[in-house]
Amino acid sequence: MKKISFYLILIAGVLLLPQSCSDELDVTPTQSVAEADVFTSTRNAWGAVNGIHRTMFQQAGSMNNAGHGAHMIHNDFMGDDLVPAAWQWFVRSSRWQEHDNENSAHVSDRWRLYYRIIANANMIIHNIEGAEGPARDREFILGQALAYRGFAYHNLVQFYGHRYEAGTNNDQLGVPLVLEPTTEGLPRATVEEVYAQIVQDLDEAISLLDGKVVDWDTNAPKSHITHDVALGLRARVALTMSDWSNAASAANQAREGNVLMSQAQMLEGFSDHNNPEFMWASRQIEEHTTYFHSFFAFMSYNFNSTNIRTSPKAINSELYHQISDTDIRKEHWEETAEGARERYDMPGTAVDYHAFKFEAAGGGDSRGDIPFMRTAEMYLIEAEALARDGQDGQAAQVLYDLISERDHEYELSANTGDDLIEEIMIHRRIELWGEGHRWFDLKRLDLPLDRHGTNFNSSVVILMEYPAGGPLWVSLIPRNELEANENVVQNVH
Repeated sequence: MKKISFYLILIAGVLLLPQSCSDELDVTPTQSVAEADVFTSTRNAWGAVNGIHRTMFQQAGSMNNAGHGAHMIHNDFMGDDLVPAAWQWFVRSSRWQEHDNENSAHVSDRWRLYYRIIANANMIIHNIEGAEGPARDREFILGQALAYRGFAYHNLVQFYGHRYEAGTNNDQLGVPLVLEPTTEGLPRATVEEVYAQIVQDLDEAISLLDGKVVDWDTNAPKSHITHDVALGLRARVALTMSDWSNAASAANQAREGNVLMSQAQMLEGFSDHNNPEFMWASRQIEEHTTYFHSFFAFMSYNFNSTNIRTSPKAINSELYHQISDTDIRKEHWEETAEGARERYDMPGTAVDYHAFKFEAAGGGDSRGDIPFMRTAEMYLIEAEALARDGQDGQAAQVLYDLISERDHEYELSANTGDDLIEEIMIHRRIELWGEGHRWFDLKRLDLPLDRHGTNFNSSVVILMEYPAGGPLWVSLIPRNELEANENVVQNVH
């Protein structure tokens, strides 16, 4: 008898609400439309794509698990750069207790989110060919669905699977590969098999999306996955695989034609999809507000909530002191609590190294457009990949091209080898602070967690260190999935 995956049974055959309000688009809620009707035309099929976009920031679980943005926060709380001031929603992640509990909402919500994206992508992939409409629209829709599937699997396998180790067969367990609309519970594929599928999906998406733009909805482009974004996702995956050549090449192509924000824009709150450096971002209109579930309800300095008032976010003090005084990014934090209060008359707690990077729409409005990918990340991927590939001169130049825009007194680095790599990684930590990369970086590089000598409060985070390669670098599989799918085996902690 076939077993049915618990989360696939919730999402198979369900497409989410369209995000666009274009008059030309059939905006009938797709929850109530038969799958066959959704794919009668490319216009209707766009609604399915827009539904996936909305899933990226929409609440579909517990309070602190609203879309991909929530898991960006979880990832950084599990690292060594984002410091919580006190107990609040994400502290159990900073203690590494959430993913060590198969019954936790975080473990199940993350599994549910990315498999929901995969299920919806699979429906598009397997039905779009028959949709009536321009061939370029079918290709664009298919390309986005493939890119989303690759993106979702990359997030799943990094969290629930063991790290990818270049030069080995990577036969350690990853996650189930569901590649067609089905409710059948499948066994876990190997890490190698999952990454091979991710690469295949992204490469096909890159080909399909090349030269295509959204020409009927001027509000959509930053939400949609474009050719450049697909290349950016490919660069991320190659970096995780230690595939330095492809990481550098994809990142270079992804950033071509995309600009860096000005120093003034660096201080505008990282919450507006119109920021020229945002390659891929959510766009939250008033009707789509997520109230206390928003990324900015947890990460901003100005939203007036208990979470923000009692537990503001701070930067690792050791990292802060490695930022040059002439670097505009240093303005994202205040070194002292007194300085933080002088800068913003906050109603709650102020702390040393207080974060001011993210700004919500207002004290009573938690809306903001979440940056899922920025041009700066592509510079950093390219620089790191070149440096790890022994191309120090090119790596230093790419790093200079980025950092000289943040710090006008920055000079071309004379570092080489490990020293240059370390310099690049420091800038990666500074630049991408709070954007969901740090725990994955520690894992892919097989580095330990080490919070000693910093402003982490051991009574809050409890866990101050953890060795590289330990069993807690892999999350447990949610209990609901194990009970529904006899083909899935649990990770060992």
